Amino acid sequence: MKRIITIIVMTACAGVLMSSCQKSTPAKKGVPMTIQASVVAPSGTKTLYDYTADKTLEGYWEEEEAITVVSFNENGITAVDRFVSYGEEGRKKADFDGTWTGNEGDRIICLYPDLDSYAGVSIFENVYVGSQQIYMRDLCTASSSLPNDDTGSVSDVDLMLGEVKISNGIARVYLEHQIAVFRIEATLENLPFFATDNSPYDNASISTLRIKCVDPNSEMDEWGPIADPVFVKKSCLDVNTNDYDLYNGKPHTVEKGPLNYYLLTTGIHGDFYMNGRDPVTKTFFVPVRFDHDLEAGYKLCFQFGGYYWDYGKNDWEDIVAFPVGDKQKTITSTLPLENGKVYCFKVTI
Repeated sequence: MKRIITIIVMTACAGVLMSSCQKSTPAKKGVPMTIQASVVAPSGTKTLYDYTADKTLEGYWEEEEAITVVSFNENGITAVDRFVSYGEEGRKKADFDGTWTGNEGDRIICLYPDLDSYAGVSIFENVYVGSQQIYMRDLCTASSSLPNDDTGSVSDVDLMLGEVKISNGIARVYLEHQIAVFRIEATLENLPFFATDNSPYDNASISTLRIKCVDPNSEMDEWGPIADPVFVKKSCLDVNTNDYDLYNGKPHTVEKGPLNYYLLTTGIHGDFYMNGRDPVTKTFFVPVRFDHDLEAGYKLCFQFGGYYWDYGKNDWEDIVAFPVGDKQKTITSTLPLENGKVYCFKVTI
C-alpha cells in the first residue's frame, strides 16, 4: 500500500468525518459506520507520493486504502477495528467503511498505516484488547530497501496518529505525521570499482546507509542505546485514559540510536558503484523519527556501506562504512526538525 504526504510545510494533517449509527440490538455486535476522509489545510495526508520540482511531496488516496481504529478506556484497549476505502486513485476524499466495536465513553484513535498491511504489522506492536501501550518499532523494519530516485520508498512508513473528537454527532480526526523525510542526493566519485594500489576494496558497491547524530560533549558511548541525542528507533503511545492524557496523546521515546537502511534491492550486485569515469548520482528518500533538534555542535553522520570483493578470503565482505563513505557534518546553528517536512542533503562519496 502507498500513502500520500504533502511536505511543503512542517506539519500536515487530514480531516476525517465519522457519521454515527444506532445499535440495532443491546448486544455488542458493533456499529456500522462510514468514515469520510478528506484533505484539509495546510496540506494533504494520504498515501501516494509525487515528487515535484520545487522539492515538495504531494499525495492523494490510492484505489484501496485502510486505517485502524483503536478504542480504549482507563483499563486499556477495548476494541481494534479496520476501516477500508475503495475508489479512484488520485481522489482527495475517501469513504472508509467498517464496523466500530468500542464501548460508549471510550476514547478513539486512528493508526496509519493499517495494521493488516506489511508496514503496519512491522511498525506497530501490542495493539490488542487489554493492552495499555502501543509500541512503534524502527521504521527500517517496514521500509525494506529504499529504491533509487523514488519517493514511494517512504510511502508505506508514513506513520500517522490522531484522536477522534466527537461534536454534534459528528466525529473528526486529524492525522498527524510522526516522521520527517531526509532527501539525500549522493554522488559517488571517489570509491573505485576496481581496487587501487592504496585500497583493499574491489568490485565495491554502495547498498547501505546509516544515519546517526553524535554530541561531541557527551560522555556516552556513541553506539550506546541512548547515546544518539536526536534519532528515535522505538517509541510508545500509552492507551489508557490516565497516561494518554499525561503525554497529551503523543508518543514518547523508548530507544534512540543510529538508523540503518538498505538502499538497493539487488544486493551485492547493485547499481550504485563506479562503472567508468563519470560520477554516479542517486537520490534516496529516507524516513526518520526524532525527539530533538539538530543543535549547534552536533555531528550529523551519513555512513555509506555495502560490499566489496576480498581477494584474501576469496569472498564478498560487507562493511558498515567505506572510508570515503563516512560523511560527517558539524551543525553550525540549530536546525529544527519537524514532522511532515522534507530536509535535503547532498553528499559526495
